[in-house]
Amino acid sequence: TSLVCAPVPKKLLQMAGIQDCWTAAKGCTATLGNFAKATYAAMSMTYSYLTPDLWKETVFTKTPFQEYSDHLATSTKKYTVGVADKSYQ
Repeated sequence: TSLVCAPVPKKLLQMAGIQDCWTAAKGCTATLGNFAKATYAAMSMTYSYLTPDLWKETVFTKTPFQEYSDHLATSTKKYTVGVADKSYQ
């Protein structure tokens, strides 16, 4: 229902139009420049998250084995590599 954070992120979140947010900081927050930069980076990362309703439609195709299974089943000449001369060992 409100912004629960330090003064620096509070200003940035207010400028971004965010009204309800809880934040937690770990480490040294006394360096205001780095703290503000980290807050901005965290806010920009929220826009990179795609929910399932924003995913592109997936078009599934057949695997090569499914696509050519009839041809492979009716092939008259069987190819064996290395079995006759036992070069596979």
